[in-house]
Amino acid sequence: MNRPGHVGATLLILSPFIPRLGVEFVALAAIFSMLPDVDLVLKVRHREYTHNFTFATIMTLLFFFLFRYWNIPEILALSVFAAVSIHIAVDACTMQKFPPLFPFSRKRVALRLFRSDNSVVSAGAFILGSIAFVYFAGGGNAWW
Repeated sequence: MNRPGHVGATLLILSPFIPRLGVEFVALAAIFSMLPDVDLVLKVRHREYTHNFTFATIMTLLFFFLFRYWNIPEILALSVFAAVSIHIAVDACTMQKFPPLFPFSRKRVALRLFRSDNSVVSAGAFILGSIAFVYFAGGGNAWW
């Protein structure tokens, strides 16, 4: 799935929880939803070291302390864990296998529901996620 698709999937899954989590939490999660793809920038094996729950935990702890230092409510660091977890779940639906429990298990998973370069799925996730965010951020009473 492409970057807008990951943002949209995160918004689609988390937006119904805006009344409990807050708009800031969901917006931060949407931003952090691209974090696992830092492997593309670092030029390490894609979906190996950054597409797992160990990475999600480490990044959550890192942002917990950064948020504390920056005087940002530390609870918002959980948006990192939510974002990376959703990224992992969405990527598990694609054709390419990867180890989500690395380094504890090297078992690779893929549900093979769609190709990761499927622009229809990515655009659909982005559009539906954006609509859900506007709807729930508006208190469930969207402008339409």
